[in-house]
Amino acid sequence: MYGWVILGDAATRRVNGQEIIITAGKSGNLGAAIRAWEDNERHRMAYELGNLGRLVNDALDRLRQARDS
Repeated sequence: MYGWVILGDAATRRVNGQEIIITAGKSGNLGAAIRAWEDNERHRMAYELGNLGRLVNDALDRLRQARDS
């Protein structure tokens, strides 16, 4: 939960220039809500990095094929 500013039953954090606000929700557990958001963000970033890696690999393969032709 590093980097979060906790204000009562809400927490805020700036990520990539955007203010993120997390509330405790129905569970009333702010820590669990923050961990859930961080887990979702971690999975999203891994997915996007995987997609970027595939794009780079495809571009490199095309360059190699063009060079070898």
